[in-house]
Amino acid sequence: MSIHYNQTGYDPRLPKKAVLTGKGAHCMILNERMLGTYRPQTGADENICNVILSPAVYDEASGDTVRTVDFSAFSEPGKYYLIADGESVIIEIKEKPYHALSNALVKSFYYQRCGCELPEKYAGPYHHGICHAGKATLVKNDGELDMDTVVDCVGGWHDAGDYGRYIAPAAVAVSHLLYSYELFYPVYQDQLNIPESGNGIPDILNECRYELEWMLRMQRADGGLYHKVATRYFAKFIMPEQDTDDLWLFRVTHCSTAGFAAAAAQASRVYRAYDAAFASKLLEAAIKAWDWMEANPAFEPFVNPPNLSSGAYGDSSCEDELFWASAELYSVTGEARYLDALKKRADAVDVSKFGWRDTAGMGALCCFFVMRNKLDGDFIASLQKRFVQAADSSLTLTQKSGYHTALGADGYRWGSILPILNNAIVMICACLLTGEMKYRNAAQNQLDYLLGMNATGYSFVTGFGKRAFRFPHHRPSYADGVDDPVPGLVSGGPNKGHPDGAAKMTIPPDTAPAKFYLDFTPSASSNENAIYWNSPAVFVTAYFDSL
Repeated sequence: MSIHYNQTGYDPRLPKKAVLTGKGAHCMILNERMLGTYRPQTGADENICNVILSPAVYDEASGDTVRTVDFSAFSEPGKYYLIADGESVIIEIKEKPYHALSNALVKSFYYQRCGCELPEKYAGPYHHGICHAGKATLVKNDGELDMDTVVDCVGGWHDAGDYGRYIAPAAVAVSHLLYSYELFYPVYQDQLNIPESGNGIPDILNECRYELEWMLRMQRADGGLYHKVATRYFAKFIMPEQDTDDLWLFRVTHCSTAGFAAAAAQASRVYRAYDAAFASKLLEAAIKAWDWMEANPAFEPFVNPPNLSSGAYGDSSCEDELFWASAELYSVTGEARYLDALKKRADAVDVSKFGWRDTAGMGALCCFFVMRNKLDGDFIASLQKRFVQAADSSLTLTQKSGYHTALGADGYRWGSILPILNNAIVMICACLLTGEMKYRNAAQNQLDYLLGMNATGYSFVTGFGKRAFRFPHHRPSYADGVDDPVPGLVSGGPNKGHPDGAAKMTIPPDTAPAKFYLDFTPSASSNENAIYWNSPAVFVTAYFDSL
């Protein structure tokens, strides 16, 4: 396919682009009325059809020579035929093109629930029985079990295509969802058909609460957070209720504890209007986690004990988590110790990062949008200057990319969708802070990337797009006997940096980074899903759905 476009649809009021990889000799857009009557004219078809075709440029990440077709002049809702080099696709311009996508991205977290039945009433054909409901036994650093420490840690979300549950990515995913609610709450009025629907609380908060309840169970009495709960090895490709191996609990870690402190403090702020008792419980737990960090300042990175292979989620520092946690705790308590900690770390962390490993961006959002009036003007100005500079860097990446992607050619590694969506969040927030639409427009191109305007031609969300990826590295989607995968899952995307065996055997080694992708269940390196890839997609989609 030589036409790469947003396969879900375009908003009538926003810019509209597609990318062409053919010769670019002819390009036109026709509506259904014109299709039977149009006859090519001499001259420039693009002018007749109100499209702007850019000069051809070489795109390093894909190895393609591309042209951008800008059809922003089209604003009347309807279906159109984009025709170029003998190929055609149907593009759709419609009101609220991202609303169904927004709901599906949130509902995907319900399908990841652990420790409970997913009945057909709510899960449809993707229903399954109760899974992983047993207690977990602590494993020591040497790999031996501590039979004196057995914990009931049922619940939470399966982290990705596997059945492990991990605190660090959980904290970040919850925060993405909570900030999308705090900033774009009018988007979240629909009931999503989950068990809690109709209880008077937005379903995005109902879903986050399911994860938060599990995170609370993972807190030790002294405030520290166990790092994860998982089986010894990744399960085979079976349904979750068939994974009956023993559950193992992994030691308390600094990054998990600090990340929990941040997410729980933020959640206490959000849930205060709906359930004061739950909000107070979260805040008490967040403070206890912070106190554990202060009492245990010597950082110890996490590594898996011998002969265990679940996700490690190790980190080399927790200064960014502490920056984030201090912001959230100060926002809800006003205590000077949190403000001191916030200012102490502000210059040492990257305030434009929103991943599970680098989390300081959430602290920046708290400063900008929650407690701007509580902080010193010079402090906010300095923080915002650095943040907007990061947005400018992301903007420059999109301008250098033939596909308008906020990622360099060397960035297509495991979960390449995360830095793309991360940079979209940075540019969205820069637009909110400065009012400059150039950031919004560039962020929109990252949503276009997610939905098909990329070198592979796939939409990286299951169930959305004419060529949506269909074979995620996701155990329930493989084992449930349903042809279609669980809907609303986000693929990690092209990964030339760390390809798995299936990718190495299938993809030619000279394939360009942005095309190093395989829609094939065994390919974890390019086609797994993860809650912390879905969650930034929730944020980005909610923003564009709110316009």
